[in-house]
Amino acid sequence: MRFHFGERDRDGDGPLEETVMDACTRVGVRAAATMRGVEGFGAKHRLRTDRLLSLSEDAPLVAVAVGDGEAIGALAEEVRALAGEGLLIVEPAAAPAGEVVKATIWGPRTGPASPHRAAVAALKRRGAGSATVLLGVDGVLDGERRRARFVAGNRGVPAVTVGVGPRAAIEAAVAEVDGAAHLITYEPVETYSVTDRPSLHGDAAVRVTLVTSEVASRGSHPVYVELIHRLRREGAAGATAQRGLWGFRGEGEPHGDRVLALRRDVPIAVEAVDAPERAARWLEIARELACEGDLVYAQRISKAVALR
Repeated sequence: MRFHFGERDRDGDGPLEETVMDACTRVGVRAAATMRGVEGFGAKHRLRTDRLLSLSEDAPLVAVAVGDGEAIGALAEEVRALAGEGLLIVEPAAAPAGEVVKATIWGPRTGPASPHRAAVAALKRRGAGSATVLLGVDGVLDGERRRARFVAGNRGVPAVTVGVGPRAAIEAAVAEVDGAAHLITYEPVETYSVTDRPSLHGDAAVRVTLVTSEVASRGSHPVYVELIHRLRREGAAGATAQRGLWGFRGEGEPHGDRVLALRRDVPIAVEAVDAPERAARWLEIARELACEGDLVYAQRISKAVALR
């Protein structure tokens, strides 16, 4: 289950994000994480961004949970009852299939039990197209609730490494880190050359994702900002940009934040979920804006519910 919502969304007197993670713990999901976006908008087209102080306290949030069908079904129904708005997606986890695969590798942020640095290195070595480490600010691992704190190391808080590439490359990389990962899920995705004319019809929705860098730019704007703003101007149902801690794309070497750097050369993943015929347009825009080494892919979704 993936739930897109906002940091200011409430459940009574408390933040909705707390209630969602409470529900994840209660229903017994295998893993869950709430991740904070850096830029985005929803169905009402209200911009949320960390680039403006006045808007930085209402960041876009994505809550992700993995579990058996009964637990995820119960969780999805609870989220639908609680949320006043947002986007709720339920997707089946599957064995690796198709020519291109997305693998999500779960584990704690840092420390000897964390699989993420090793996973990125293995994905690069085996020929994946991209890998991005995304940090959770709250979540569940091994049935235990783990929240990030301002004055703590936060080693045990969940993080995920998302790797995309040819199935053989993904399977080989995952085999190297399988023993260290708490959980690994797979989803088929589709990548396209510049000349392809994809047909995205026949599904409930399609997720279009651009993996770029925070320093990649088109004119005076970073690519991820330009994509968010183009999607918003043209009426997309919503989009979210998430900043990675570590990763790579294309031929570039794994990289992340550098001390004293004026600009953050870190991975950024922008995703937009919409009806298939509209998603084809968002895919076209993402490919138009992509820089050298960037990765654009699409993922078919069987169940997506806009909460209003």
